[in-house]
Amino acid sequence: MERCCFCDKEPVTRCYSCGDLVCEEHGGTTETCPNCNTGYVAGAPRHNHISAEPLSKTQTGAWWRAQRAEEYQPLACYQCQGLSRARCRNCESYYCAEHAGPNGLCKECGRSANLGLYIIGAMFLMMSVYLLLHKLFG
Repeated sequence: MERCCFCDKEPVTRCYSCGDLVCEEHGGTTETCPNCNTGYVAGAPRHNHISAEPLSKTQTGAWWRAQRAEEYQPLACYQCQGLSRARCRNCESYYCAEHAGPNGLCKECGRSANLGLYIIGAMFLMMSVYLLLHKLFG
């Protein structure tokens, strides 16, 4: 069984700063060991590394404890909210492979790009029919 890093007693917690096991006497109430309370740096015999004031707890968690992950939202598809792999070069919305259009466009921009082609095709078809009817009956 593990023991307190300062004595041979049973540990009750870990030091919040360094992670060493400590008993009730050596840090159970303050959640820091005596070394971390005074600012002692291990391996440095110089007296200027000892602080008269206890160190402040500016960190939200100790290095040895599991840290909370940063909030991250992966890029989502505009249509299905699935993981997107590309960005539309026209409207700049993100889209997945299922909602991809032609030539780096999303499906919606691809439809609107094709709509212009359909209108031009319909105009040429109507003009051809008009010229054919004019030539036959005109």
